[in-house]
Amino acid sequence: MRNEQSKGSCEIEIFSKFVIEGNFPYDLGTVEKCSPPEPDIICTHQVAGIVAFELVEICDPKLAEFNATIEVGGVYYMRIADPTTKIIKKKLSRTYETRYPIELLCYTEGRVGTPASIIAKTIFASIQSHAHPFHRVWFFSGGVASEVWSR
Repeated sequence: MRNEQSKGSCEIEIFSKFVIEGNFPYDLGTVEKCSPPEPDIICTHQVAGIVAFELVEICDPKLAEFNATIEVGGVYYMRIADPTTKIIKKKLSRTYETRYPIELLCYTEGRVGTPASIIAKTIFASIQSHAHPFHRVWFFSGGVASEVWSR
């Protein structure tokens, strides 16, 4: 499990990759890591002004644990399931304190067995069926950034 400082550095790194790979007009020089109950990051969009971002990794906990303990060589068997719905519902139920519009950035880092196209569809379905504070929802996987939903 990551400590808060390590988690914050990771979130800034993921967000920076998202902005660069997606060629989005967010000013990386303005990125600030925030603490709960604020969203994870605030930064300046070159047109829209200050925007807050909440980040969430779509990650199968069984696969993450396995990856952390795997030994080189051998044959392994594991049952995995798509954790997307559970993760998104949990994120949608939270409340955030900020005066800025909030966007949700969902991402993967190879610790999920579900194809990216299925994850994106599942995120969209979950967003459609629950009340939430997000103005836009993004998905970033394999260096590809896409908008999944917009208010």
